[in-house]
Amino acid sequence: MQRFDSSRTPCGSPRAQRGVVLFVSLILLLILTLLGISLARMQTVEERLSQNGFNHQLALQTAQAALNAAFDDDAGGKFPEAEFETGVTGLAYIGQEVGAGFDNDLAYHANWSSVGSDAMIYTNMGAPLASAPGAANPQFVIERMVPAYKKGCGNNVTIHRITAHSAGGDGSASATVQIIRIGNC
Repeated sequence: MQRFDSSRTPCGSPRAQRGVVLFVSLILLLILTLLGISLARMQTVEERLSQNGFNHQLALQTAQAALNAAFDDDAGGKFPEAEFETGVTGLAYIGQEVGAGFDNDLAYHANWSSVGSDAMIYTNMGAPLASAPGAANPQFVIERMVPAYKKGCGNNVTIHRITAHSAGGDGSASATVQIIRIGNC
């Protein structure tokens, strides 16, 4: 007969597995903590993406409003042709065609960050933008291009390139829009 040795307990006994339960529960707690942290970070990233999208849309819409106002003012004759050659802020005359080695493109070289230095400020006839200080001062420039030929009008048709620029609500985004206005015969 075999004698029973009480010092040798089988592997499946509760005494041998006492520390395993603690170890497994700590691993599960660590996994759940990491999952919670990663979900919180994803939420923060999504909030930033949403805010950046809002800022870009605000910049685009205020730049478009300034462009529309400048187009209407230009078409209505608010800026006489003589002012384009005298250096009025925001108005310029481009005397040579593009590619002639002459680079005086005001829209490209304008200092948009210094409000009113190279461009006209859109006075915002719409809703006030007090809650979005970056978008409160959209600017625009109007450039008189080299006269062109238009069928039925001849060779001296006035062409104006209008460029508007605006920043987003907190200044983190900006938008620049441009349009060409061809004068009447």
